[in-house]
Amino acid sequence: MATNSRNTAQEQQNQDILMIEGMRCGSCAIAVEALLKKQPGVSDAAVNFAADVAMICWDKEKPPLANLQQAVARLGYRLHSSVDPDRSKLQAESVRKHLQRRLAVAVVFGMWSMMPALLIYLAPLGAVEPEVLWPLAIASGLFAAPVLFYSGSHFYRVGWRTLLAGAPGLDSLIFLAVFAASIISTWQLFAGSYHVYFDAAVMLITFQLIARLLDTSVRRRASEIIRRYLQQVPEQVTLKASDGTRETRPAKDIKAGERIILRAGEQLALDGQIAQGHGQADLSMLTGEHMPQPLGPGADMLAGCQLVEGELELIVTASSGQRRIDQLSRSISALLSRKTTLQRLTDRIARILLPVIVIAATLAVGLALVQGVPMPEAAARGLAVMIISCPCALSLAIPLVITMGHATMISRGIVLQDPAALEAAAEVGAIVFDKTGTLTTGEPSLDSIIPAGQWTEGELLKLAQSTLSESAHPVARGLMAKTTAPHTPAPEGTRESFAGAGTRWISNGNTALAGRASWLREQGVDMPPTEDTGMSVHLAFNGLYAGKIGFQETLRPESAATIRQLINQGYAIYILSGDTRKACLDLASRLGIPPEHVLSEYSPEQKHSFIDNLEKQTPTVFVGDGLNDGLALAGARLGIAVGNAASATGAAAAVYLTESIDKVPATLQLAQRARKLMYQNLFWAVGYNALVIPLAVMGWIQPVIAAVAMSLSSLCVLLNSLRMQKQIVGDVPDTARNVSQITSPA
Repeated sequence: MATNSRNTAQEQQNQDILMIEGMRCGSCAIAVEALLKKQPGVSDAAVNFAADVAMICWDKEKPPLANLQQAVARLGYRLHSSVDPDRSKLQAESVRKHLQRRLAVAVVFGMWSMMPALLIYLAPLGAVEPEVLWPLAIASGLFAAPVLFYSGSHFYRVGWRTLLAGAPGLDSLIFLAVFAASIISTWQLFAGSYHVYFDAAVMLITFQLIARLLDTSVRRRASEIIRRYLQQVPEQVTLKASDGTRETRPAKDIKAGERIILRAGEQLALDGQIAQGHGQADLSMLTGEHMPQPLGPGADMLAGCQLVEGELELIVTASSGQRRIDQLSRSISALLSRKTTLQRLTDRIARILLPVIVIAATLAVGLALVQGVPMPEAAARGLAVMIISCPCALSLAIPLVITMGHATMISRGIVLQDPAALEAAAEVGAIVFDKTGTLTTGEPSLDSIIPAGQWTEGELLKLAQSTLSESAHPVARGLMAKTTAPHTPAPEGTRESFAGAGTRWISNGNTALAGRASWLREQGVDMPPTEDTGMSVHLAFNGLYAGKIGFQETLRPESAATIRQLINQGYAIYILSGDTRKACLDLASRLGIPPEHVLSEYSPEQKHSFIDNLEKQTPTVFVGDGLNDGLALAGARLGIAVGNAASATGAAAAVYLTESIDKVPATLQLAQRARKLMYQNLFWAVGYNALVIPLAVMGWIQPVIAAVAMSLSSLCVLLNSLRMQKQIVGDVPDTARNVSQITSPA
């Protein structure tokens, strides 16, 4: 663990997350990434269009931010040192509306442009008289003008920028194809010819706008991470002034070293160290421990944790922006900036296609001129090459599968939040489950009632319920859930709670105690030999020991069947939790998970380290629901958040299951089908270009036919993607394999 920790720390020191403003598509991200990689001092860079962030890495000295900002500004974008999720959200919404407006114009005017073009195509069949062909060509161009000048303007700007940056992509190809179609068509009109290709340019722009609009459906996910994490903590704190007075202040105004007060039921807004007071705190949000933990002077407490009992005075150790929860959100954002295999593959294909298509178009023109073909016809051959090979199908290959599959998945309670999930599910060998809240309900249930002396089980249970009736402790909720009687007011009497120890109830002259064994001994109760495990309540009545009530974690009804199904399918199942070793082993034994696959008392960073190590052996799924699971969910090949997952956790996961973990097998099955269709679409898109480009170069395909063929290519991708909506039957394919226990990172 020491080596892993040092490596992780070194990596964190040599990378930083910056926000980019102004990106409107994936090609923008490609251009910025290529430019950042060329800057002095930058060893690597990764730009994520969905998150509006750039992750830069360096070896020795961090490159000056001003130099990076100046370089990015030359492409028309703005670089910020801090990630602002609200700004990113507004930008994503602006891009979506921008695309919708341009698509609306493209569809309306594109339809009118296609109508005269269609009549021109039908002219050889006698559909129209020859003398009206040139006016029809003029009409096609006029109706196409709003599409060419407004709807497609963004493609031209970005295409030119990516060319300048030395990272040409889809937009550069669109720019060249539309420009060539427009120039040749205008030339033909002035020459008195009706052979124009405005309709091909319009179709190209319209298809690309549809693809971009589909991409925006997943864009907000990563930019929401930080905002949702910070929503988990309050914005106000109670400040204790030097004169002892208390006042409510915004958490962002509090500095390290100042003292704040935390009362029972309140959530901590800043990291701090307890200076005075004792209490029990729910640390599950960041640690995963299912039971409240007793805390006293000297103990550390993190923002987001909730005080169940007592009152604490804390010295702030980390102000807003420096808290542990801030660090987690930044780390998750960095993880989400990584590119998936399909994203990298599509980028590489796009980079290769552009020079290939330009060379092929030039070769087509040159070959035609050598053959003695007139210049207009030779230029038309080059245009046909550019149009027929334009990668509409390539750009639609991934978004269409996501869109078509979304309805199928959502109907089964599976919410797809990241297209990478559809790629990640294949070849999965290990599935790692968080414990508290994922496999269990997080609330203990009654396990045993052991009365002492003359007490009966029913009397002991009633005594415990009466004594703890007003307690907010999870054990008390478990006791109340045991009763079948309708809710009645709490029994009269005086109750006094001792944080982290127990409760005293005095009624009608009788005194009842409920709490830890050590506390009952301090109150003078003669106790049998026992130890405090945190999962039992000891009771005494009028100074005499009455017995013990034991608890166990409540297993979700679907957990056992789901785990058994996954084990039978060959997956290696792990439990990874921040809870105690005993609690994790007890649960594992109930589920049939071997002890060597149980990892306990892990911090969020250790969880991510374990997942990272396991990923080196086999693709891994992580299933969790707490904020402490965010890093692991974002770092795993496939992160699945379940049920009542915290909103930030749900955002960090690639898949969110609205109901429970019983949908995990179906998720893997559907994702494997989707990944298969994605690769089929990519194969078709690339194979199509490999087939038709040589035909177009030889002059066997005219621009009109090229435009139709390009549309048919996209149609084939669409029809193949529709197969995602078919019901998948049968078991998960036998791609899973058992993996050996790896060395714990702890």
